[in-house]
Amino acid sequence: MNRIAIVEDLAIVREGLRVLLTKEPGFSVTHSPNPIALFRESWTTPPDLVIMDKVMTGMNGVEAIQEIKKRWNNTKVLIFTAKYGEENIVRAFQAGANGYLLNNADPDELLFAVTHLLAGYYYISPAILPTVIQGYCRIEKTEIDNVSGYKLSTRERELLKLIAEGNKNKTIANILCISLKTVETHRYNLMKKLDIHNVADLTVFANRVGMI
Repeated sequence: MNRIAIVEDLAIVREGLRVLLTKEPGFSVTHSPNPIALFRESWTTPPDLVIMDKVMTGMNGVEAIQEIKKRWNNTKVLIFTAKYGEENIVRAFQAGANGYLLNNADPDELLFAVTHLLAGYYYISPAILPTVIQGYCRIEKTEIDNVSGYKLSTRERELLKLIAEGNKNKTIANILCISLKTVETHRYNLMKKLDIHNVADLTVFANRVGMI
């Protein structure tokens, strides 16, 4: 039985979601008017999925997602909202959301998104995919523009990002499918080009140019 928690301050939306989901076999559904009420409930077993709006009373959506992930690391979060601006979407996924669905979606799409998240996948409404892709391309272009003055190769940019994310040489070698010796050579060349001599400063640089 999959445990689903609905967090929505509009009673009519909350009840509509509850009615729709309880009709499906294998779903145990609870609901709360806001994140604070959700956290106050006595959970012997954490919910498998939380469906929540991006804007609610008592706690904003980003804070709520972060708190859910802090309390229940394996719980999936589906944002169900009318807010589809690029910043809203990016911040939700950065906070740990697993799916983003517009609240004008039809019931079949909602059920599709729910089952996909419960199966371990991510889901984004097709209606907002152009916004997501444009935002991703903008971020990538910013990264390239910011590091282009240093004449870093594609491999060096990949290495910089992986080092700044905290990966060790052996892990990087496995990710990039290259030898440990090659990683060490690229790392030496990267630090020489940037005139940076430790990982902490590499991380600061990567953050400054928008790579992490």
